[in-house]
Amino acid sequence: MLFSSVFSKLKLGISVASIAAMAVLTVSSPALAGSTDLDAALKNLLNEQQKKHKADAVLNQIKNQPKNAFSEVVKNDQDLSNDNSDIEKVFESQSRNKKAKKTAADKEVVLEDMMSAQASVVMDANNGKLLYSHNAFRPMSPASLTKIMTAIIVLEACDDLSKTVTIKHNIKIRNDGVAIGLKAGDQVTYEDLLYLALLYSANDSCVALAEELAGSVPEFCKIMNQKAKDIGAINSNFVNPNGMPAANHFTNAYDLAIISQYAMKNEKFARIVGTKLHAVQICTIKEVKVRAKKGKPASKKLVKYVRNIRLKNRHKLLGKVEGVCGIKTGYTLDAGRCLATAYSAGSKNMIIIVLKSKDVVSDTMALVDIDKYQKAANTASLTGRIENPIEAANQTASKEILKTIGMAR
Repeated sequence: MLFSSVFSKLKLGISVASIAAMAVLTVSSPALAGSTDLDAALKNLLNEQQKKHKADAVLNQIKNQPKNAFSEVVKNDQDLSNDNSDIEKVFESQSRNKKAKKTAADKEVVLEDMMSAQASVVMDANNGKLLYSHNAFRPMSPASLTKIMTAIIVLEACDDLSKTVTIKHNIKIRNDGVAIGLKAGDQVTYEDLLYLALLYSANDSCVALAEELAGSVPEFCKIMNQKAKDIGAINSNFVNPNGMPAANHFTNAYDLAIISQYAMKNEKFARIVGTKLHAVQICTIKEVKVRAKKGKPASKKLVKYVRNIRLKNRHKLLGKVEGVCGIKTGYTLDAGRCLATAYSAGSKNMIIIVLKSKDVVSDTMALVDIDKYQKAANTASLTGRIENPIEAANQTASKEILKTIGMAR
């Protein structure tokens, strides 16, 4: 083999030093040998040095020159030509390995360089397998992607979405949160509340749904957390139904993919998140004063007001990119830009999650075209594909989650 052959030749360099020492002894001690012996020693020393130089040349050719140049070096050398076939096999094997590693590395770098999201997942919507993952189990704030879980609970608890919900009190939302302005006495259907939550991302509509179904937000969140675990999102914890910043409210990209995959199996959910434009009505009954008329005192009466609100889906790719079926946008200062996307075109049926991204549109489009950057055969090696995500989540994410609990997000 190449390296054994070269090594044996390198060992000759040690012998050269010994011969040189012998030559010095011969010169300093004429009584030990004659001039003929001295000439023979010097000739041997010269021959061994030449062999060592040839061995060094072989090493340099392997490192710096192509196979053809390497073959040219060895073909006229009798000492190396016997090892030529083994040398060439090793050379070809090393070249193939280096080329394969470089190609795989280049593909990975290209994709990663295009991504700005701190965590992302591409999941096969048919079977739940991960096609791509980056920090899939890192605890993150989900922002309004929380509303996907809220919608699941509402859709499974309410058989008739046309039923009317009467708002019991003025629902106040932080100034940095989106709200439609629901007040005591407002009447709106379950379906319109879902449209408000999923298209307009109204935080107060989620509170209204939670209080109507469970009596209070904390009780509704208990149902959310249990349902999340039931469907496999085991490393999530929800403390509100809308994703407003709160301590101990967290999930991860993989759990959100599981939740989104489950939600898209519900036809009503898929219809709502796939709607580009929708009009909702909020009815309000107010008590107004009636002016006094001749012979009649002033009085009060109930008057019905109707607010007609046109909603536009905030998912920027819906209706613009063929195959995008919608799902949900999200943003808070802590969570950054987030986007959950359902994509179905040709043989692809995927759930795509990007969290804390500088550009959710570019990141999502890069993951839609993931097959352009890596072949299916390379997916496992390039992305760390996880065959048993739940087990991996238990092992790798639990410590991070424990650190997260108790910290404001």
